[in-house]
Amino acid sequence: MNSSVKKDKAGILTIIGMAVMILLTAIKVAASSQIAAAALLIVGLASFFAVEAVAKTPDAESGLSFKRFFSDLKKPGVIPLILLMLALMPAELFLSKLLMGSAYVDHVLGRTNLATMSLSTLLIDQIFVVLGEEIAFRGFFLGKGMKQFPFWPVAILSAVVFSAAHFAAGEAVIVAWDLGGIFIDSLLFALIYRKSGNCLMSCIPHFLNNVLGLFLVRILFG
Repeated sequence: MNSSVKKDKAGILTIIGMAVMILLTAIKVAASSQIAAAALLIVGLASFFAVEAVAKTPDAESGLSFKRFFSDLKKPGVIPLILLMLALMPAELFLSKLLMGSAYVDHVLGRTNLATMSLSTLLIDQIFVVLGEEIAFRGFFLGKGMKQFPFWPVAILSAVVFSAAHFAAGEAVIVAWDLGGIFIDSLLFALIYRKSGNCLMSCIPHFLNNVLGLFLVRILFG
């Protein structure tokens, strides 16, 4: 199989995978379907590895590389963006408390099961959840998508899909605030991926924001 054929097949698989993820997101929102939510993640993960296999992507160009972890972390702009996200998370929580009180946290905790987990379970759970989401949404949807389309349209679409995948019914203002924050986070994750080419970099702020955020919630709202 020559390189142009591999590229064409990888492109077709990418577009199909993105379309299926968008469809599953719409089903998840419309029907509040946890099955659709799980299928969305599975499709993203399967599509990433399928495209990498078909294209025979070398490690130097892969969207998921443990070997490149430290070298990609040192790329220009990566660490500043990670630090920016870590600074924004507590600011968002303080603002959420000021504007909406405990209703916001009740909504967020209502769509997750993080509050009931022990520390060890929480850490293990978040390692796998965050890695899975970053491979599916940044490694595949964004990383493979930006090889077919311009970066910003794909980044915005991936942010819409990612935030919609976290949708939970509730008071309109609180839902909008919750999804708006996730949308902004997703755009920042996209920028980190663009600068590093490695979804492990966006895993860092994603994981720390989730775990540290829960501790701050207990302090601020407990």
